[in-house]
Amino acid sequence: MTSYKRRTRTRLFTAIVLICGSFLSAFILSSLANRTQLMWGARAPLIPGHKILASDLEARRVALPDGDAIYLSAQRDLTGSVVLRTVKTGELIPATAVSRDAQALQRSALPISVHTSDIPSDLQAGEIVNLYHVGDSRLTQDIGPPSVLLSHTYILGIDRKGQNLGGDLSLTLSVNVKNVLEVLGATASGRIVVVRVDG
Repeated sequence: MTSYKRRTRTRLFTAIVLICGSFLSAFILSSLANRTQLMWGARAPLIPGHKILASDLEARRVALPDGDAIYLSAQRDLTGSVVLRTVKTGELIPATAVSRDAQALQRSALPISVHTSDIPSDLQAGEIVNLYHVGDSRLTQDIGPPSVLLSHTYILGIDRKGQNLGGDLSLTLSVNVKNVLEVLGATASGRIVVVRVDG
């Protein structure tokens, strides 16, 4: 009889502990839910040099102890900010990935045409490249040695429609406004060779 009472008390105690534990878990989960914040996430890939539009962003509710210090709150207006580094689809936007700095805002999306043989075949938007100017005798008689035109330039977009026909490709580059005329002048006097920067 005594053994039966002990087992009953043990079961009762276990049941009470489990019930209290479930209430405690529910309280903790509720507290954590109340601490979540709305943070900005990328609706689509954000490429360096891109000026952020409202359609690029989506608000996501997450629990982050240092949210505002690392990532950007959805309460902040990011429209018009310039992307400094690639942010993948669905990724929260780090505070260090965008800028409203005047120098960063002075970048333009510059389209140029390049020969299919003057660009890596597997180059993708978002990569960093160096541009070299190579003289072309069909365009000018004053041909000098190849020279570096721009270094560490971001590719914003690639249109490969003419690649299969042996024609030119269209690249869109993120270029400082001060370099736009220099690049356009180079296309009028020679070829632009695109070299991928690794690392």
